Amino acid sequence: MSRPQVVNNGRRGARRIGLSMLEVIVSLTLVATIMLVSLNASANMMRNRVAAGQAVQGQLLAGYYLDEISCLDFREASDDAVFGPEPGESASNRSSFDDVDDFAGFHQDTPTFRDGGAIPDFDAWTVDVSVIPLSSLGSGFQIVADANSQFRLVAVTVTGPDASSQTYRMVKSITPSDRPATQSFERLRRVELRFPGDRRLNVVVPLRNTPAPLY
Repeated sequence: MSRPQVVNNGRRGARRIGLSMLEVIVSLTLVATIMLVSLNASANMMRNRVAAGQAVQGQLLAGYYLDEISCLDFREASDDAVFGPEPGESASNRSSFDDVDDFAGFHQDTPTFRDGGAIPDFDAWTVDVSVIPLSSLGSGFQIVADANSQFRLVAVTVTGPDASSQTYRMVKSITPSDRPATQSFERLRRVELRFPGDRRLNVVVPLRNTPAPLY
């Protein structure tokens, strides 16, 4: 009678050990899953933080160029004016630019200030500028090919070290001769841009007054 009792006790012990191993395996699986989810969440947080930091940097960099362009004359006053850099102005050296459309098609691999000095912390960035003539259409604007139009859409695209791009825009208008630029207090305007093929885009753009030229 004693032998069966010993055998049964051994089976119960073996059964208990098997259950303990299963619990360990399940626990390890749960811990590994939780750690994997936590690592992915941490990686996403870091990526979002880097992206947010670059967005702030991109806005700052684009602001340098938008501020500079907003200080220039609306158009060249000379008779030989063209849309883009005039003869004698270098497309790669913007220190000679004296009106807004001189920046049309401008590209710079290493951003610099107007005087050629490097902008700190932007060595790996690139800048592209487009200038497009606009004409008023109701409460908005439409893109036109007339270089004598009264408005310019200026777009500054900055590309960061990770090759992600951001574009910031402004609309600049020619200041009427009977109204000083300092008398305008409008800062933002909702405009509708119309493209070929009846494509439309509604955007809110800042309007920048024209201060005294810096050159």
